[in-house]
Amino acid sequence: MSSKLPILVIIPHGGYNIPDELSDYAVVDKFELFMNADTCANEIYDFSDRVSAYMNTYISRLFIDLDRNFTDLPPSNPDGVIKKKTMNKRNVFPEKIFPDEIAISNILNRYYFPFHDTIEKIMTTGQIKLILECHTMPAIGPAISSDPGSPRPIFSIENMISSKDRIVSTCSDNLASDLINRLKKSFTRESETVTGKIKLNHRKIKGHILEKYGTKKIPMLRISLSRSLFLNERYFSYDYMRVDELRIRRIRLSIWEAVEKFFKKNF
Repeated sequence: MSSKLPILVIIPHGGYNIPDELSDYAVVDKFELFMNADTCANEIYDFSDRVSAYMNTYISRLFIDLDRNFTDLPPSNPDGVIKKKTMNKRNVFPEKIFPDEIAISNILNRYYFPFHDTIEKIMTTGQIKLILECHTMPAIGPAISSDPGSPRPIFSIENMISSKDRIVSTCSDNLASDLINRLKKSFTRESETVTGKIKLNHRKIKGHILEKYGTKKIPMLRISLSRSLFLNERYFSYDYMRVDELRIRRIRLSIWEAVEKFFKKNF
């Protein structure tokens, strides 16, 4: 236990499962669940044996998006805590069907609030020195995103969030830049995209988690990895929705190498 670094890792979108309460109503198939998640995020960022606190979920973000405010719901926000459409604007539920207030309350109480309550408790222990919110992202911005059709870098790092009509930094730019430099050294063999290899605050994000916890005293960074590193014809089988486990392991070890060196230098 003493060898674990005092880091809290949060993976809010790594799940593929439909909540039991909504399984009879959903019209998305396994492939859509796989591709609408932060695909392979639970595996890539599985540092549970190396950090002192680790939070993930196996529920699909289409049904409980832990990175949205619990009051964010359609029609005011179609990309809220429960979705009506997938990233490519396909229906999550049949037309004119959506969970009622009782169903929404039940699934929030079962999946959403316990997740955030646990994070709050972890943060109050005083033992966490760094928070990393971890994602994977499509190589091209999907239809529902803030950058539809635009190519994305290999890594996107965020340390800024718009909070109550002002821009708030979740850690110093020097910290963010040092993590970027460490990642560049760990991924020297990866080719750059047209937008570059690693970008800081590359696009506007709807980051409830970054806003909620990054505005506290603990430094926080959001890491997003392009799926182009592991979802392509070389590494991915659409027939079985599987990726090359060796490739995932190598990516995980490379990211951890960067994170570990970054942490030991700065904390």
